[in-house]
Amino acid sequence: MAVSRALTATDAGPSPLDIEPAGRLPSFGWSPRAALLVGVLASAAMLVPLVGGNGQDQWLPPELRAALVIFGATFVPGIPIVIALRIPGRALAASLAVALSLATTILVSQFSLIGHWWNPYRTQTVLGVSALVLCVAVWLRLPSRFRVSRNRYQNALWMDRWRATELVALVAAVVLFARQTSTLDYMAAGKFGIITEVGWPYVAGLVLISCIVAVTLTRSRIDHVVMAASTVVLITYATLLVPIATGESSFPTAFVHRGFITAIMQEGALPKAVDARFSWAGFFSAGAHLTSVAHLPDSQPFMALAPLYFNCVLAFPVYAIAVAVTGRTRVAWLAVVLYQLFNWYQQDYFAPQSVALVFYSTIIATLLWQFRCAPLPRLDPGVLGFLTTAPRRTLGLVPGFGRARTAAIGAALIVLIAANVVTHQITPLLVVISLGFFSLLGATRYRVLWLVAGLIFAAWFTYGASDYWMGHLYGIFSEVGKVGSSVTEGVGDRLTGDPVYKKMQYLRIGASAAFAVLGFMGWIAMRGRRSWLLSGALFGAAFLLIALQGYDGEVVIRSFVLSAPMLAPLAAFGISRASQRLWITRDGAVTAPLRWSMVAALAVVLTALGIVVTTNRGLNTAFEATTPELVAATDEFVASASPSSSIMSWSYSPPALGANTIGSQTPDIVFVDKPPCLADLGTCALDQQPSYIYITSQGMGMLEFQDGVTYDRLSEAITKIVDSGHYVPMVDKPTILILRRTDSPPIGEVP
Repeated sequence: MAVSRALTATDAGPSPLDIEPAGRLPSFGWSPRAALLVGVLASAAMLVPLVGGNGQDQWLPPELRAALVIFGATFVPGIPIVIALRIPGRALAASLAVALSLATTILVSQFSLIGHWWNPYRTQTVLGVSALVLCVAVWLRLPSRFRVSRNRYQNALWMDRWRATELVALVAAVVLFARQTSTLDYMAAGKFGIITEVGWPYVAGLVLISCIVAVTLTRSRIDHVVMAASTVVLITYATLLVPIATGESSFPTAFVHRGFITAIMQEGALPKAVDARFSWAGFFSAGAHLTSVAHLPDSQPFMALAPLYFNCVLAFPVYAIAVAVTGRTRVAWLAVVLYQLFNWYQQDYFAPQSVALVFYSTIIATLLWQFRCAPLPRLDPGVLGFLTTAPRRTLGLVPGFGRARTAAIGAALIVLIAANVVTHQITPLLVVISLGFFSLLGATRYRVLWLVAGLIFAAWFTYGASDYWMGHLYGIFSEVGKVGSSVTEGVGDRLTGDPVYKKMQYLRIGASAAFAVLGFMGWIAMRGRRSWLLSGALFGAAFLLIALQGYDGEVVIRSFVLSAPMLAPLAAFGISRASQRLWITRDGAVTAPLRWSMVAALAVVLTALGIVVTTNRGLNTAFEATTPELVAATDEFVASASPSSSIMSWSYSPPALGANTIGSQTPDIVFVDKPPCLADLGTCALDQQPSYIYITSQGMGMLEFQDGVTYDRLSEAITKIVDSGHYVPMVDKPTILILRRTDSPPIGEVP
């Protein structure tokens, strides 16, 4: 009986655990003193790499320096701000703390470049000392008596028999994952992706995780420690299989971002008219700042584990959104799990959109929390009454929050909006649309926040992105309303190349379609709830972007990525309702056999989804896996190449751009990935006579699977070039081949 209520029940109104009732002790989501202690440690971590200057390299490993600056940038000044605001929910408090901290680093770094005040060491000192002072000031102003929000399903015991067993099983899953990555033959990945190289240790680990999650979700009392640990291990399995095996980022575009960051570090300014992404350089500015203060040569230490970091951070707002929409912590944990199991898009790598999604999700989570907890004026009856009343109503104050503290939360949201605007091109549009829905439905106190967000976006687009829009103004407006064109570029044009690989793409499409259907069914099941219309509007908001921007053919994928934090809670709610129909008897009871059949079914489904997401995320391993060998050889090659030389790269190879290729004193790199050159690569290369021909395992895989150029044709082209006598191999390794024109100097001999 307890299991059925826990898994399927929902709250229509605010929970006493989410608000601070009038006349009672001040409430915090986390223990304020413990949180502020973390803030003090994070402030100190920001300053430790600065001690001793470059001499720090001699006694503190680069990985530890990187970890210290990330620790600081993640938690301060967000922690003292959130404690001062007395945000009551754990997940929401953590979301705001992390988002505000990251936003501060991004805004300060970006505007120090714009204002020509670039001095990372001085800036880091000011940030660290200010955060430390803020932590102390908030500590001194803490009330003498307060209470920390507790969840009624939380197990009061730190370690009981169930928890110990489940944590040991998770450790076993980590050991199995380590064994799998140590033996993974990622170079053998072909048209089916990495799934063909996955062995029994990986599958056994997935089964363990799935069983733990299934058992924990169906217990009468949710163990949040076990669920949090299970989520981290699940994210590790889903995102880090190839990065841990190779030691490098599994999404090679991260190396392009490494090149952007290196250029900012070297110039101390934003390069002009080089790449459109510099018009939204907040992420790159922050990356250059953190890389500099950590005394790292480049941002590579941040890259491999970035998916684990961003997905762990994003779990907090996803959980908070789910609690606000469904009212149940159990469904919220299921939403977090589903988010990871359908997250095949690989848009969580070392990139601006990763942090932009954190900002967007946190903004939505905060507004949904207020909508759930605050009193809401009634609407006039009927459709006409709704249409005339909803846009004019204003959400009340959250109990326990006065006007000043509510206004302060609004100011915090504006900070996140500003950081989002300078970080990413397309996510700010979604923020404006979503905030517009909140105002249109009368679901917020910040009725003009959508206008503020729009003005910030317009101001930055006019000033900060002037290099972009002056050259792309026609393209920007010509894409508006062309839904069919956006869908064709985002879906149809990508279904090309090798026939088997093309068919495997349908598995990705099917996974996204299934996720959307689950979310839609969950939304239908929510009819009559307070958040029904609003959640549906937020779910559909991301797909309105398809009518506004083509985004270089990626808007369809980005729409699914941006809708996922809202889609996952709806899907989880639909699954919880379906479980009620399948396993609960007419008298509302769940017998032991029924419960264990529920556990078994859930474990099987989660395992299957884990295998599917592994297949989908690893489908492009043949042309996305990056090895240390490839990176080292490429860096040395690009650094040695004369600025007057030309490099022909067979297909797109991001590691080549990851080296310093920005500026006039760099070689000219041409990527061959389009007809007519693809028809005969050998003849094309001999006709163009580049100084060097740069061929990588990534480029070969992309030509074979995406462009349909067979491996035999590629081998024949290489043989033809070498047999001509005009080119000789200069670098010949399993993942990289560089052919040098006979009159071009080899590596290390450039005058």
